Amino acid sequence: MVIKKLSAMLFCFFVITSCVNNLDFSQIEEYSISPEYTVSLTYFTISPPQFFNQAGLQLPEISDITDFRGLENSYARDKLLKLDFNVEIKNEFDRDLTIQISFLDDNMNVTHRFNDLKVNANNLNYTFDETIEVSTNPNIKTTTKIKVLILDNSAVPLDASAKTEFEFKSSIKIYVNV
Repeated sequence: MVIKKLSAMLFCFFVITSCVNNLDFSQIEEYSISPEYTVSLTYFTISPPQFFNQAGLQLPEISDITDFRGLENSYARDKLLKLDFNVEIKNEFDRDLTIQISFLDDNMNVTHRFNDLKVNANNLNYTFDETIEVSTNPNIKTTTKIKVLILDNSAVPLDASAKTEFEFKSSIKIYVNV
């Protein structure tokens, strides 16, 4: 019994005396947190009949404008560091398509425009990623809309009865500094 008490006392002594360094609370001033938020932006599918107007004429382009209000919050806008924009496309059409993506403000002014995406025919796994640094493009903070324009430059008419599909998905990862 005495050995147990002595062992317990020795253990407590070593635990108490093992932490003898002073704590440096000034380290907290150098600490920085950069949370990440991933947001889905745009999703749509297009079938061949959507490339035709009421008169049956094929349109050379289709556009979609989506509202994005993720940066309207002044806290997020002031602390924004960068954005990672991601796109996944499934093109079942038998033709190459060109995709133009622009970020717009409330007045439809371009805050950022990506290079045109060339999606080959029958490409079922096209991906695109781009990082936008706020320090080099501060206008990105005023973005409230995303415009996607799909251009069909093929000379061959599209078959309106085809059962193919074009699928577009995009998301954005927002990095803020706290």
